Amino acid sequence: MRPSLLLGLPVRRAALASLVFALLVLTGCRTEPDDALGTAFVAPASVNLRAQVAQKNSTVAILKHGQRVSILDVRRRFVKIRTQSGAEGWVDSFDLLTPEQMQAIQQEREQALRLPSQGTATAYETLNIHLEPSRQSPAFAQIPEGGPVSVLTYRAVARTNGPAKPPVFSFERPAEPARKGHKEKQARNASRLPPKPPAPKPPANWQALSYGFDSGAKRSAQPANGAVQEGVSKATPAAPQKRPVIEEWALVRTKSNQVGWVVARNLMMGIPDEVAQYAEGHRITSYFDLGAVNDEEKGLKHNWLWTTLGSEDPFDFDAWRVFLWNRRRHRYETSYRKRDVEGYFPVHVDPPDTNEAGRTFSLITKDDDGRMRRRTYLFDGVRVHLTATEDYRPPAATNAASAGMDAQAAKTPHTGWLARNWAALKRRLLGGA
Repeated sequence: MRPSLLLGLPVRRAALASLVFALLVLTGCRTEPDDALGTAFVAPASVNLRAQVAQKNSTVAILKHGQRVSILDVRRRFVKIRTQSGAEGWVDSFDLLTPEQMQAIQQEREQALRLPSQGTATAYETLNIHLEPSRQSPAFAQIPEGGPVSVLTYRAVARTNGPAKPPVFSFERPAEPARKGHKEKQARNASRLPPKPPAPKPPANWQALSYGFDSGAKRSAQPANGAVQEGVSKATPAAPQKRPVIEEWALVRTKSNQVGWVVARNLMMGIPDEVAQYAEGHRITSYFDLGAVNDEEKGLKHNWLWTTLGSEDPFDFDAWRVFLWNRRRHRYETSYRKRDVEGYFPVHVDPPDTNEAGRTFSLITKDDDGRMRRRTYLFDGVRVHLTATEDYRPPAATNAASAGMDAQAAKTPHTGWLARNWAALKRRLLGGA
């Protein structure tokens, strides 16, 4: 081979490589058109991504809670989305969350992780964890049967029956010109008719005629002054209003630090049955260990503090009680009991070995004057002593019922992604209308 060809071969290869690199750079710089209408996040634990709205068995992919997707199209209450892996399909708008709502949920979870536990509970059966205290709210996780969770707070909410209503959208379309049709022709013909005659006046004895006849054949007498006889005409009693069913929800935290709402009646607090038998039908809302007691006959036992609620009142407990183990009689006995209180979480118990005289705990209650106070008690192993009383001002309740004042306040009902996000998308969908 000639030397000139040998020398030109590397140059040609370098030129070819430069050309290929330039093409790659140009291709990489060219971006695809942005056809996404917005961003959303998956709300339930899993959602089937379907190829078409009507085909229920055409699953393209299975999406998980918190997965980020892009909105491509809208069809009534359904939206077409694209995942980060490129899969496209249709889902219900109720299964999506806006970025703002997802951020708020993350903030609430971070705050709930710092809340003190009010006791450990187990689930009677497999239990769904919801984003909000509502059966219509998406469930993003489950508690297995017998699975333990930490109870953080409670909320009483009026139960809503039936499925969730689809979101209602308001379209701002330009007004269409009125069409001359059959109704307009009827209105024009009606205007040509003569006016209707006035209605006849009622007879002079219309009140007497309205009484009708009594059991025989005599007409009931009408008082001279025109007053209605008592017992003759009775107004139909108004139907009693149906009282809403109040449902108690619990904010729980799992071992994997998942935080959400569950139906409180499906939880069983983990206090021993030897103590739980004294609940007298009331629901145990929290319990705390006040120290161990070594009984030579019965083994290791514990002293307990619990709070209970026996009504649907919008607070966390209406009574609290301290149980001690009597080593001489080998049974639990009441050391202190307080009833008819309006108490709020959190109940705080100092860790052991912080006070040589015993265990210190504090409870927040509202007095008759409407002011909230935190009372601190000392349990010396036998008796309970009040040591301090101070006014209490709950912090700003960024988390539902975390300060105890919003226990019955209901959150905004869960609505579809479109209902919450339509204002930002209608310009693009309607062409600026």
